[in-house]
Amino acid sequence: MKTEARYLSVSQLNAFIKAKFDDDSELSDIYLKGELSNFKIYSSGHAYFSLKDADSIIPGLMWASSAALLSFTPKDGDEVIVHGRVSVYPQQGKYQIYCDRMELFGQGNELLKLKELAKKLQKEGLFDENRKRPLPKFPQTIGLITAKGSAAIKDMVVNIQKRWPLVDIIVFPSLVQGKEAPADLLRAFMASQGCILDVLIIGRGGGSSEDLGAFNDERLVRALAASKCPTVSAVGHEIDVTLTDYVCDKRVSTPTGAAVAVVPDKSDIIQRIDGYEEVMRNVLKSRLISINQRFDALRKRGFFANPSLIYQAKYEDLEQLKQRFIIDFANQINLRKQEVVGLKRHLKALSPYGVLGRGYSITTKEGGRIVSSVKEMRPGDVIRSQFKDGIIHSRVTTDKENKDE
Repeated sequence: MKTEARYLSVSQLNAFIKAKFDDDSELSDIYLKGELSNFKIYSSGHAYFSLKDADSIIPGLMWASSAALLSFTPKDGDEVIVHGRVSVYPQQGKYQIYCDRMELFGQGNELLKLKELAKKLQKEGLFDENRKRPLPKFPQTIGLITAKGSAAIKDMVVNIQKRWPLVDIIVFPSLVQGKEAPADLLRAFMASQGCILDVLIIGRGGGSSEDLGAFNDERLVRALAASKCPTVSAVGHEIDVTLTDYVCDKRVSTPTGAAVAVVPDKSDIIQRIDGYEEVMRNVLKSRLISINQRFDALRKRGFFANPSLIYQAKYEDLEQLKQRFIIDFANQINLRKQEVVGLKRHLKALSPYGVLGRGYSITTKEGGRIVSSVKEMRPGDVIRSQFKDGIIHSRVTTDKENKDE
């Protein structure tokens, strides 16, 4: 034998085999029929036994929590149907069935039928988690389907109203046990569908597996799957699970649990509101402090300490602009005066009277009409000649024309 060869320890092998068993879905949820032998309950409360048929035998174990719920006293030779999981006890390297339920064969046969029904409904998708709806946070109207005058209904109503007094509760009384219970539960459910509900609770107090049979009715399960509003299964049991638990949107194990699941606790809400109020008060206080600090900082600035300073500065600017305007305006007036004087001189130079100063004269006839040619005068006409320093009047005596023409 090669010492370097790979090997497993016994513990590793048993642990590996156990993991194989535990990972098998068929072995983790199995119903098994057989005859009891060597049945014994020890002081710890755990029950140890074997299940056998004509050819084989398998060890069995039931923990004290499950053994305490047995509805009969098992004895060797009893033909039973058990439910549980098959796994390996690694310390001894043996496999056995770990049971959580045991019924005599006549009753156990009903368990097998229920198992088949559950598989069929599950295959149709009625138990899928993705089809389940969340419960409303603040329901206004709640429906209850349970036994009239029962402890369960009193428990639910009292706890719901105590936790959230604002809610309205509509009770749809029904039988919850016996042959007539499935049909009566279905009738109550159909009545609830005619009302506007935010959530519907269906349930009862605790009982044996036989007492809970009405909540495994196929018609009821299918009806709950089509409910208009979210549903809660509140059958009072811990270990036994009914089909209504699988199909409803929420499952609770007690009527009190239903109240906790469907309505908030007013005390928690008030506490949360108080907390929000305190947070808002602190935020506003902090905000007010910040605003006051900013206001104080602004108030210390020069403008707020002496507002006239800003106007004084603007007034000084205005005075400077005024002086500049006066100076500029005066300069413009002088400039225009100089232009006028220049134009006046120019006009004077161009004036006919300006020509007189250069030795010329202006001759006019009576009426003031200027004479520009000798042809305009006749002997005897009185003419007026204006010189630069005076005027003379003359009379025309000859009619001699200009020979240069």
